[in-house]
Amino acid sequence: MVAARSMAGPAGASGGTDSPVDVLAARWAELGPGADAALPARLATLLRRLGTTLGAEPFWPMAARDIGADLLTSGLCGTAAEVAEAAEEVLPATLRLLRREGTRTFGAPPDRVAAALDELVTGFCAALRDRAVAAQSDLLRSTLREQEGVARALALSETHFRTVYTQGAVGIGITSLDGLVLDLNPALCGMFGIGPLDQPRPVTDFVHPDDVADVVQRYQRLVRGEPDVMRMELRFVRPDGLVLFTDVVASIVRDDRGAPTHLLVVVEDRSERTRLRLRLQRAAYHDQLTQLPNRSLTEQWVQRAFEPGSAQRVGICALDLDGLTRINDGLGHQVGDQVLLAVAARLQMAASEHVVTRTGGDEFAVLVADPADVDEVCRIADRVLDAFATPFLVRGHALSLTASIGVAAAPTAVACPEELIRAADVALSWAKAHGGARRVVFDPERDAGESARFALLAGLPGAVERGEFRLVHQPLVDLADGRLRGVEALVRWQHPVQGLLGPGRFIELAEHSGAIVPLGEWVLRTACAQAAGWVRELGDAAPFVSVNVSPVQLAEPDFARVVTEVLDATGLAPERLQLEITEQAVLGDETTTLAALGALRAAGVRLALDDFGTGWSSLAWLRRLPVHALKIDGSFVDGLRHPVADPMDSAIIGALVGMAHALGLEVTAEWVETERQAERLTELGCDLGQGRWFGDAGPAEWVTGLVRRSIEA
Repeated sequence: MVAARSMAGPAGASGGTDSPVDVLAARWAELGPGADAALPARLATLLRRLGTTLGAEPFWPMAARDIGADLLTSGLCGTAAEVAEAAEEVLPATLRLLRREGTRTFGAPPDRVAAALDELVTGFCAALRDRAVAAQSDLLRSTLREQEGVARALALSETHFRTVYTQGAVGIGITSLDGLVLDLNPALCGMFGIGPLDQPRPVTDFVHPDDVADVVQRYQRLVRGEPDVMRMELRFVRPDGLVLFTDVVASIVRDDRGAPTHLLVVVEDRSERTRLRLRLQRAAYHDQLTQLPNRSLTEQWVQRAFEPGSAQRVGICALDLDGLTRINDGLGHQVGDQVLLAVAARLQMAASEHVVTRTGGDEFAVLVADPADVDEVCRIADRVLDAFATPFLVRGHALSLTASIGVAAAPTAVACPEELIRAADVALSWAKAHGGARRVVFDPERDAGESARFALLAGLPGAVERGEFRLVHQPLVDLADGRLRGVEALVRWQHPVQGLLGPGRFIELAEHSGAIVPLGEWVLRTACAQAAGWVRELGDAAPFVSVNVSPVQLAEPDFARVVTEVLDATGLAPERLQLEITEQAVLGDETTTLAALGALRAAGVRLALDDFGTGWSSLAWLRRLPVHALKIDGSFVDGLRHPVADPMDSAIIGALVGMAHALGLEVTAEWVETERQAERLTELGCDLGQGRWFGDAGPAEWVTGLVRRSIEA
């Protein structure tokens, strides 16, 4: 409920007429046909309820149906008599306004807004239908009373009956017991678009073919008196092909002895209300621009395809246009809309008999029922891609456009609709990430890996506060005398579900998400506090601590200040802290980075250039960096482990050591795993070594023991 309050908070604020909800309510009220001063306030109340629905967890879009029902009585569509006519224009305009402004006003995802608005329309249509049914019931009761009056008029006065029959506004017909229409009054003739009958005609001549069987069955029951009066909804077809939607009250007329003689039928035309309801339903489930089924109808199609007996396999091509935003920005949205219409037409041609839908602003889908396999769905996707090869000619512009397509297919017996839709969307995101203009098939193994990465990413922001990270330390040993000179602090994540994770699993995620800044500060603070403890215990023999710094951290404008504050807080001398940076960290904002490094060196902090030799370093560039040391990348050291050392690696390491010493820099070799490597690095003049030969990384408590043993040795 916290999410619900935060999302609905601005909307629920009272007293300020300039709140986003009040502004949106005022714009909404302008869509109505009347001038009701209290309408904006009533609409603002509905918007606040919509905001609460959008923010609720779990999200339940069907709650918006009650909002749609109350919208009917809000006055937006005018008086009760005006609602049916005004809703045809007001409701589509309402959907466009709320879809466009809903995300900005409530901070809800677009798919939530769309789902809630679909249910709002459903509620509105249901309330409109209920109102129409109530009105029709009143009319039918009135008609029945009039009909009874007609029966009485037959007995009392033939003249009076003829007046009602010929001049009344209600359609009246007289039929025989064997199903022949004997006579129609002028009102019913006008309704059917015909003149007076010159001879009896079967009732079925007027009834819609799909309703004939039902009418025959009901007629037979009525003739038998089961019951005497029957109310029904019927469709009639005029000679010009127009379908009439009507409410019918049919009743038996009996003679003085009680024997049935004929049937009296009273007909009310409700075609306009019915067509309005159908148009509103279409507006709720079809895209207003292209008239293609929208996302709601797409999901319904997939759900039905998974029902037993519908299909054995279902395929989806989820499509996103590449570059439509550029067209909208450069040529305007009117041109963009024309492009969308042209795209919809080409998609329908390329997809052939398969269903094409528009699921978003520049997103479409092709739905494939019963494909033989995923390859068939891929062939359809390839036809769609080929359809974009020809530029679109719109208003004199030849516009080239490409598409990205995500393909997914699954057997209905073992999959579910939601997972298939998600799979197509995931594959589409992969296609977009690879530059677009291609199709990508959903891969469950890749998805599992990315889902695991997403789970890690979701847990990163709070992992520092939860105390889930640990530091281990790997020795940095003097190659000349074997003394422990320093340790590199390495971070590990004690994940509550996945166990202990190395930095390769989460550092890149932390850099991309920004979580590396608080994590890096925690590593720095913890490592400095531990190193200060070693100094208190070992004195001058205590090792320095080396900490890796991410390019993201180094780009922070106050990074140097953070480092000095940590040193002051922990009491660690600056020269006992070494910060390891990479070339990539300097290549971003060189001016800011060099300024930060210069300030740190001036403060006495040691600086080391990590993974040296694998980037684009040059001697001129290296001279500008205020570093104290180089760490030779382990890929060069690996060639020294063989019985006969790789002459190329030996030459490279020798050259790097000579260059570094000429610049007054200390050299550390990484990945030292054998005694032979350590000996050869010593011969090449390396100062420090790091790797398994000198010990694996361990907890801070081990460091003092390692120092003492190295001194004794």
